[in-house]
Amino acid sequence: MGKKKSCHELKVPRPLDAAEIRLYGWVEEAVLTQPSVVEGNSLPEFRRNFPLMEDSGVEGDYVLEVAGPSDCVPFRAGEEGPHYLWVYQELFTRLRMRLPFSDFQRDVITHCRVAVSQLHLNGWGFILAFEKVCLHYGFRPTIRLFFYIYDVHFPPGGYGYISFRARQGRKLFDFYEDSIQEFKWHYFKVLAAAGKHAFWLDHENKPFPWVYWNPEVKDFTVYNLEPLEMAAFKFLVSLPDDLPKKNKFTCRWILDGSDAEVGKFLDDLLDVKMKRTKLNDLMAKMADPSRMGPRPVLPTDSPSATATAAAAVAAASASAAAGPIPVESSSQAPPAPTASETHKAKKQSSKFDRAKVVNLEGEEGLQEDPTADLQQKQRKKKAKVDDAFKKALGQDSA
Repeated sequence: MGKKKSCHELKVPRPLDAAEIRLYGWVEEAVLTQPSVVEGNSLPEFRRNFPLMEDSGVEGDYVLEVAGPSDCVPFRAGEEGPHYLWVYQELFTRLRMRLPFSDFQRDVITHCRVAVSQLHLNGWGFILAFEKVCLHYGFRPTIRLFFYIYDVHFPPGGYGYISFRARQGRKLFDFYEDSIQEFKWHYFKVLAAAGKHAFWLDHENKPFPWVYWNPEVKDFTVYNLEPLEMAAFKFLVSLPDDLPKKNKFTCRWILDGSDAEVGKFLDDLLDVKMKRTKLNDLMAKMADPSRMGPRPVLPTDSPSATATAAAAVAAASASAAAGPIPVESSSQAPPAPTASETHKAKKQSSKFDRAKVVNLEGEEGLQEDPTADLQQKQRKKKAKVDDAFKKALGQDSA
């Protein structure tokens, strides 16, 4: 037995005929030369390990079929059918997708008019991760919110695989994988079992626009959101800010882990978000004195301190009315101050000038305020705390 060819060595064994050129000539040549390497004997084991349907009760309503020797993924069934759905094996093995599509998933591909197999695996990663995060936090994913964050990314120079990319300034997730190509060689057909109605057909048994490849894929641009959608958007795009810089908020984190692991990861992010909200509220209170509550009673505000100050003022007034206190004359001149005493007096005078206060009579006095230095230290400390909060939270995250 000869050596098995790799997927990169396999080619479609024949050129397209005239009818096929009319149908698929718009497709990029690289796509038309990518046959599937999935073999029929591998499908039963695949299906045992990775159920196709969300509801196990309808698993038997669908069968899998490998691509024929001349098939490739853009090919479609004839008008009379039977119509089938091309899917990639990695949608189930790596992204953990289940069929049928949810309302949100179907809305996205319907509005874009993009086929299931025409959408790149990273594009599906964005859809599934976005939906999972929204549902975990309890709000409904909508296509308006999704396309406010993402736009349709068309391949350069031809009609190939379609994907999504975040609009400028609205990034939420990183790609599932930066460079993922092998999925393109692992596709097969899903068909309805005999007597069963396929979920990709309408009531007239016509395929929906997202079943087969389409040259008229459309972008879906949203310029404004409803208030609740905008609140959800601001919450979602701020989630990566709470991750350590060495970590990335990727689709893989959301889709590869078990439900319990992903749930705990998202709950931990929510805990951090709630802490940030509390800190933001604290900063707002610090910036607005009216929200800080009643002013605390300081020692100098106590009744005893006020009475003592009033008594001191009364005594000073009585002394002034009685006239100057007589001074005994002395022929002996007072001793000259020492250098140490002169330095101490200058220092005290400087401190005395800085600590001007308003006396009880409303006039500016030169009484020394013993709490002036303490208040200055407290102001400096508060300024440092404010700076720390601002650096930790960021001015634009409020």
